Amino acid sequence: MSESHRVRKANAQTKVDVHAATVPPESGAVPARDFAPGSVVGGKYVVEGPIGEGGLGIVVRARHVQLEQLVAIKHLKPEAAGRADIVERFLREARLAARIKSEHAVKVQDVDAVESGVPYMVMELLDGRDLEQIVVESGPLSIHQAIDYVLQASQALAEAHAVGIVHRDLKPGNLFLAQRPGGSSIVKVLDFGISKIATKGVSSERRVTRVDERIGTPVFMSPEQLQAAADVDARSDIWALGVVLYELVTGRLPFDGEDLPQLCVAILTRPPVPLAAVHPDAPPELEAVITRCLQKDRASRYQNIAELAQDLAQLWEGESPSRVVQIARVIREAGQKISPPTPFPGSIEIPVPVAVAAVAPAAAPVQLESAPPPGGSEVGGPEVGGPEVVEDHVHAVFTDAAGVAVDEMQFLSIDEAYDYAASLGPEVVRCDLYDEFAGVRGRLRVTYARRPETGHWVPLLK
Repeated sequence: MSESHRVRKANAQTKVDVHAATVPPESGAVPARDFAPGSVVGGKYVVEGPIGEGGLGIVVRARHVQLEQLVAIKHLKPEAAGRADIVERFLREARLAARIKSEHAVKVQDVDAVESGVPYMVMELLDGRDLEQIVVESGPLSIHQAIDYVLQASQALAEAHAVGIVHRDLKPGNLFLAQRPGGSSIVKVLDFGISKIATKGVSSERRVTRVDERIGTPVFMSPEQLQAAADVDARSDIWALGVVLYELVTGRLPFDGEDLPQLCVAILTRPPVPLAAVHPDAPPELEAVITRCLQKDRASRYQNIAELAQDLAQLWEGESPSRVVQIARVIREAGQKISPPTPFPGSIEIPVPVAVAAVAPAAAPVQLESAPPPGGSEVGGPEVGGPEVVEDHVHAVFTDAAGVAVDEMQFLSIDEAYDYAASLGPEVVRCDLYDEFAGVRGRLRVTYARRPETGHWVPLLK
């Protein structure tokens, strides 16, 4: 069996910081002289000892002199600190990571450099294990648990993507299940916005980030990352989450290859191993979600993290509706469009009042009007630089909780109708979308219902 289909080995760590981790403390990671045990960093952090190291730097545990608070400090290795491009990337992207305010992103508390010029960043110290360790030690997760963890990570990713940060190295080892003081747990995304650039001579292990423009871990890289595309965007993170979700529920990886070249060929040219072949009990809807994440053409994937989250929310309720509402809000505030959820066969029915006839009395016919395109322009066609609007022509009927039609409109696409529905007040609880021909309403195509507890719209199938 090839490595890509073997469960990975991992060393358990009970106390790990945000970036620790490819090497456990006993591996012999040696901090730079300025970060040796007993050293005082920045005049306020006393170093207690090493935690681990990666291709870019070393992580040490330290304690704040005045607050007596434990923190993690990551600094560049001496050989990396001598390269101006790496130093600039380290500092710039650390500052970007500090902009992510989500509780699901590791908090970067300080960024600076010691007198010798070696840069460092101070982060919260986490107690727990990453998801890679959990899968290795305890086996695959339940589907509901895996979806919950991916949705938690998606909350941090939504904030990152909204400000233009692409993680580029999402994997179970960078999703950390941290223990809170009260005993509850929370998923934290590690290495946020920090490009892992290894130096020449590193191991050829496939899971190690390499020195070139292919920033990431090969088995989780999207096709465009493997091809070193200059315009890698948030859809590469969508791809990686598809691989992560697959591995969390199966303990295996969707692409096979005996070595790195074969693995790259599989990712670039072959379909993933069907989820049903390795997890026969997995619902087909989950396979459909993962398959869409793993489309070679990124235009065929989910176009943003909110679209992925709202489909995952259909497979498991739990806290997912509230998570999706938060994710969608962040993505919309960033000016991105969100396509409606996929109407999976057998989707969960949302109890809503039975609608009465949605046709207004003959004496007072409803005046149909065309919805303006996004951005409020009265001129038809897509926004400059935006996605092309495919004219589909749908007739939308919006009803309130009493089942009374409050509005009817024509739209050029289901996406436009869904965006409009999302902008309406809470009194509108249902949207029926029909085919439309020359102003005449045709067959019912799909119905969306608003969850009363969250306001989130979901497909309603009978």
